[in-house]
Amino acid sequence: MLQNSWRSLRPTLLAMSALMPSAHANETKTADKAASQAHEASIPHGNWRAVVAGRLENGMRFAILPRTGNEPGLGLLMRNEGGFIAERRPGERGLAHLIEHLFLVSPTTRAPDELRHFIRIGLPLTFPAPSAGTTSWRETNYFLSTRTTKAADLGTLLDLFREAATDLTFRADAVDDQRADVMREMAGRKPGNDIYASYIAAVAPRSPNDMIDAQNSDDVPTASVETIRGLYRRLYRPEKMMIVVVGNVDVTQVKMLIEQRFGNWRGEAATAASPAPVFQADRIQPISFSALPQGRRTALITVVTPTPSPPASRDEQAARMLMDLLATRAVNDRLALVQPAGPTGKVGVFVENGEQGHRQIMVWDNFAGDAWRPAVAGLRKMTCDLATIGFSDQEWSAAKQGVIQELEQRASGMAAVPNVDLAKDLSHALAAGEDLIPPDELLRRARIWLPSVDTRGGNRWWRRQWHAGREHIRVELPELAQIKDPAAAIRLAADAAVQDGGCKIRW
Repeated sequence: MLQNSWRSLRPTLLAMSALMPSAHANETKTADKAASQAHEASIPHGNWRAVVAGRLENGMRFAILPRTGNEPGLGLLMRNEGGFIAERRPGERGLAHLIEHLFLVSPTTRAPDELRHFIRIGLPLTFPAPSAGTTSWRETNYFLSTRTTKAADLGTLLDLFREAATDLTFRADAVDDQRADVMREMAGRKPGNDIYASYIAAVAPRSPNDMIDAQNSDDVPTASVETIRGLYRRLYRPEKMMIVVVGNVDVTQVKMLIEQRFGNWRGEAATAASPAPVFQADRIQPISFSALPQGRRTALITVVTPTPSPPASRDEQAARMLMDLLATRAVNDRLALVQPAGPTGKVGVFVENGEQGHRQIMVWDNFAGDAWRPAVAGLRKMTCDLATIGFSDQEWSAAKQGVIQELEQRASGMAAVPNVDLAKDLSHALAAGEDLIPPDELLRRARIWLPSVDTRGGNRWWRRQWHAGREHIRVELPELAQIKDPAAAIRLAADAAVQDGGCKIRW
């Protein structure tokens, strides 16, 4: 990013699919959600107090999470709803990422002669961090950890955020310097991006990150300042922005500071956005592979479905999260039993609701050497067994105990979670139409609710999830380039592992 200590990271959110409710049900569930949230706001959560969220008159969102802890300062985040998917016009590839770099180094109209004005004023008020900005598919985030909770320091940093969000000059020398920085950064990521693009084209065809060449920075070296400024004006508008503050603060005072800095912001007239590509499940093929020389050695089985609608209530969101935790725990336990000698992380499963419009369940085996055939066979047999026979009572009971233990650990460590990490989590939750549910609340719910989820119910849930989409098997291995028909070889290895005709691969 801007310097070696400011590198990007990409958070992921976990949730579960839901059916789309009717219009009448939506109204009822909206009222239920408001009542549930109001009730939950009165319950203490370790060192958290109730989240206060809202919008200014200009459409800018804010969220404040007051909490006590060991940190001397606050977590501060500004989020812009833009990202790679906004680079839809000719000549804009990579410019959202370039603007992220310029945000903290470009002179502004108030300091036209000063490069790194934000850093000079802001850095003495903050702690060094491994990252201060990220750009992903849907958004760009800027985040800081402050040294104090003083209102004056917070006000200064909010001033800098406002200045950078509205008044960058894009002076030519600053732009040229950051062009080179972005190109160096993206050159190092190109091999991984190419492999990922191949994977997404197979498991989520026609989704935004299949149809749009992710993190392609081809236009960064040549884009005019006018083009860069045009995208900046189109993206950095109050209704596309969010400010999040986490720490030991007076909520009324922080709301006043945000209103003072951003309340009078009036963006330029909005332009109609062209519709984004939409994931098409019927285009998923049953098998894909990658034989790129720089690739991984991994076998994957995935099921991909459209991203579910946001939960209608806090209770529903908690139930979704707990079911995902239960299922992933049970599958991971099964994988560990099947391959007890493997190193940590060799096999596993995760469930992800991505920002690209699809939900993904992935089971993987990062095999060694050329052992791709037994890896494919093992995954295929396990997923077939789960879809037909299901979990045993012992597995399901152990998964419940494991989830409780995991949530106990999370709850006991709540005070140690950095403010800035909670600010990121809160921003993602709000953007997804969800609540940030504290671990101790989830633990309380789990202790009450998990005993009612029996093995039969868990198996029904897993089968519904697994059969909601189309299974896809993928192998990544450089040596596949030496096989005449890799797809046929992968199919042969997978089908040989199962006896049930219903688990055979359908072309």
